[in-house]
Amino acid sequence: MSDLHFANKLEVRYVFNDKSRYMDAWTKHRCEKELLFLLRSLAEQLEIKARVYNEPYDQSGGFRERLAIAGENPQAISLLLNIVMRLLATPTFSVGGQWLAERSEEDERLLQQEMARLRRELRQRKPGITAGRRLIELLGISSRISKSKSNFYEALRGYPKVTKIALRELNDRDRGRTGTLEIKRDQFDYYILRSDELPTFTDRQATIEIISPVLVAGKRYRWKGIYNKGGEVIDFYMLDEEFKRQMMEEKLSFASGICIDCVMQIARRLTETGEVAPVSYTVTTVIRTRFDHLEIVTPQGKRHLRQMEAERRQLTLDLFG
Repeated sequence: MSDLHFANKLEVRYVFNDKSRYMDAWTKHRCEKELLFLLRSLAEQLEIKARVYNEPYDQSGGFRERLAIAGENPQAISLLLNIVMRLLATPTFSVGGQWLAERSEEDERLLQQEMARLRRELRQRKPGITAGRRLIELLGISSRISKSKSNFYEALRGYPKVTKIALRELNDRDRGRTGTLEIKRDQFDYYILRSDELPTFTDRQATIEIISPVLVAGKRYRWKGIYNKGGEVIDFYMLDEEFKRQMMEEKLSFASGICIDCVMQIARRLTETGEVAPVSYTVTTVIRTRFDHLEIVTPQGKRHLRQMEAERRQLTLDLFG
């Protein structure tokens, strides 16, 4: 191992408010854990084979960590390190603590398309492969990466000794391949999640096969059904009082296998590993019921569909002047 030469290295320098060279071990390892997670996660997504080593070295001032990266394709490793550095230096939130961008299904489609392009170019070993600014933005608002960045900077915020961090990519002679990216302490809050609660997601095309309704006036009990997105069994609140009244008055009868097309709000939160987990499901409007080949659009469903059509037409007018 002593004869190995690493063409790619990532240097993370923790700058202190004093002249010491010692760093709290808990803080250091919490940061290293998130850094390694980002490297591994992105390497897997880009299908880059890489091994990461800690490298010993002399230093003066603050605390420096160098990760030596071994792999078959130095160009791919360099791209990987460039993405990780830029992600760590790209804020997640505004001054007021609001997300700089909310991720949509279209964003996810664009991200997968861009990652597929990079994987293809890396396999072909094309020269000059780069990650565009839009890709960094899309990766930066993904839940897992946002959570990992938040954990990294939260660990540093709780350690006042660190005044800033500096990131560099080094070559095998420990010379910088790129400029240094610096993040100062007063910027750490722009990366830290205020809460694990995520904005509520509204599924306007939800389909639920009702397993058991709860027809009790004035009470909020959860119904049970099979949700079309993944086919999982869910417990959900029915807030469409008009629909419940129609069922209670037997204007709509319940039968095993009946489905509803509806508007459903899904409350979500992040787990410790950055996965998005649903907290609760709430049906606000039942658009139609379906049973065998019989389909009935509800009165409130008709109003909802007219409103959606009006909004679509307005958007068309806005686009074409």
